[in-house]
Amino acid sequence: MRGLTGRRGFTSIELLVAMTLGLVVTLAALFLCSSGNRLVARLTSSQRALQELLAAAELWRTEWRGVGHDPTGTSGAGIARATPETLEFSADWNGDGALVPTDANPNERLAHALTAGAWRRGVNGGPRLPLAWPDSARFAYRDSLGLNLGTRPAPGRIAVVELEGFLEAGGTSFSVTWAAARRAAGATGDASP
Repeated sequence: MRGLTGRRGFTSIELLVAMTLGLVVTLAALFLCSSGNRLVARLTSSQRALQELLAAAELWRTEWRGVGHDPTGTSGAGIARATPETLEFSADWNGDGALVPTDANPNERLAHALTAGAWRRGVNGGPRLPLAWPDSARFAYRDSLGLNLGTRPAPGRIAVVELEGFLEAGGTSFSVTWAAARRAAGATGDASP
């Protein structure tokens, strides 16, 4: 009687080659998954940073549009300081003729300060709260005709402020510019710088 002939198993070499190929395929799949996860994390970080910058810019634009609001004409509301890094201004929102914050409206005096890695919003000389983290940003000032007023313009001449922000997040760069005009461009009471 003959034993089973023609049937043979895998040799040790064949098993080692199969295991090596399986290991290479598994490592390649893990590498691709890892790369994909890093890419998704960078995109998420970029999107979050951009959304924070957009929200901060919209808050600034909304507040800037009301600069100089002075229904009584006695509060002296207007622009206190305008530089490429800082914009300080006020508005008499409660119409009481004074720029003193109240519980109902604490935002009669505001400041926005831009430095590398920080955009801060100060309220009434209090602590400046970080809003967004642009890599760089600056204010540019224009008159009612759109002419550039330089880096330290006379506050009474400013009609439009442009905010230029640059953000590098997660390997992606964003450059964004916002422009906002004063509602009360000819308001009296602008403080001198």
